[in-house]
Amino acid sequence: MKKVLIIILITVFVVGSLFAGGKKEGEKIIVGTSAGFRPFEYREKGVVTGFDIDLMTEIGKALGKEVVVQDMDFDALIEAVSTGTIDVIAAGMTITDERAKRIDFTVPYFTADQAVLVRENTDIKGYAIEDINNSSIKIGVQTDTTGSFWVQDNAPDATLQQYGKYIECIQDLENQNIDLIIVDKPVASAYEANRPVKVAYVIKTDEQYGLGLKKGSDLYESVNSALKELMKSPTWEKLMSKYFGE
Repeated sequence: MKKVLIIILITVFVVGSLFAGGKKEGEKIIVGTSAGFRPFEYREKGVVTGFDIDLMTEIGKALGKEVVVQDMDFDALIEAVSTGTIDVIAAGMTITDERAKRIDFTVPYFTADQAVLVRENTDIKGYAIEDINNSSIKIGVQTDTTGSFWVQDNAPDATLQQYGKYIECIQDLENQNIDLIIVDKPVASAYEANRPVKVAYVIKTDEQYGLGLKKGSDLYESVNSALKELMKSPTWEKLMSKYFGE
């Protein structure tokens, strides 16, 4: 009997130690993103960082959960969160009616327009908005983004080149394989500051970004509430200042 009691006590102690000193199941939030969308998500010394990553890190702290980031192509994110491969999409994703049919969005946390990005030595007069609907113009976009949708709706005659990540667009633009890129204005400005490219025009779209979760996710209410609280806090102002100088 004593031996049985000792075994039970040891088992209780070991299990208790595991829960006290380690992470319990469900304490991680797997965040899906698409690095290359500076300043929201990008790689620095091999590590994915950026505004959205810091935002999710703060939400993780508020919820007592570790944030683990998975980098993937943008057009794979909705499927990944819908199947449970990831828990949250944090990728500067614009809230649209079509996307909202597939996933649940949090409250909006950022508003942006689209922009035309060209090589820094380009004569922008040749790429006016009214002139880019032309088969001789090669436009680069990231697949399944609102920039891609805009081109398909407003410049259907242009030659559209789609990419998994924006950094691939930038490289092809610099290498003169495409003429311009349609991309969110904050991202265009970030590339303008770091690469030999420039913003030619801004396309007013007033898009709103949201975090995306699986329909009916148990995490939705807690993540949405944490985001709301974060946006009212001094930490939010620090993040905005750090990444956007606001």
